[in-house]
Amino acid sequence: MDNESYPALFQSSDCASNDAQASYLRAIKAHVALLIFGAGLTINPLPTTEYSLLNALVFLCALGVSILIASKKFEKNWYSARAVAESVKTATWRYMMKTEPFLDAEKRKEVNSIFRNLLNEILKTNNQLGDLLGGEVSSEEQITEYMEVTRNYTLEERKEFYLKNRIDEQRKWYAHKSAENKRKGTRFFYLLVLLQSLAIACVLLRIAYPSWGLWPTDVFVVAAGGVLTWIQLKRFQEISAAYGLTAHEIGIIRGKLAEAETDSEFSEFVRDAENAFSREHTQWAAKHEQ
Repeated sequence: MDNESYPALFQSSDCASNDAQASYLRAIKAHVALLIFGAGLTINPLPTTEYSLLNALVFLCALGVSILIASKKFEKNWYSARAVAESVKTATWRYMMKTEPFLDAEKRKEVNSIFRNLLNEILKTNNQLGDLLGGEVSSEEQITEYMEVTRNYTLEERKEFYLKNRIDEQRKWYAHKSAENKRKGTRFFYLLVLLQSLAIACVLLRIAYPSWGLWPTDVFVVAAGGVLTWIQLKRFQEISAAYGLTAHEIGIIRGKLAEAETDSEFSEFVRDAENAFSREHTQWAAKHEQ
């Protein structure tokens, strides 16, 4: 499914989360880059007022970025909007698959009313995101034609659709992200070791060659600190392990689909699967609030 097939609330919150994440990561990169640049300027300062003012300006800009990060709350908005998006996505799939709390009813408007009430509750719980969820997409439908068409599928069609477009897609996503984070974690660890080794080498060479005054020790130290900050921010190893376990869990759940021969059994299957999908996002949001 593409994003346009989901409710407008999902599209808005997904876009808001992606924008906040991108802004947050750009700000962190800019902060680290300014600190490294500032440290580089201190290696061989020119005896001029202009040079000193330039160096001070660079560190002042780094301070400004720090204040921006704290005031804009990019990280909080990133996680909060993502939690909304994932909650809406889970509700959408339960609606389309005719599972609790959207079981078949005599009149479609009854089920649609339950779905809209759920979206309203999600909005009320996250009303602090109101200024992030606007835009043109907010005027789109909350119950799309695609959702209603899919809901009218037979049980076997819904099972096949859910297997292909939800179970297998999510399993592939988690497995890919697990491997990707493992690779990136290893690369950044090696980079951290390299920068620290270069800093140590500069200290030792300074002892061996005391007459040479240009040693970029501080640059390597600050760069190593920046890499460490990035590793802690991205949590490569932690995410890799968590997503790997989730991929295995989805694989185990996948095998149970063949046993779901009735609407009731299929409803239970979808409930268990959606709980597995949303667990990681719920845990990350909870950790962020701590």
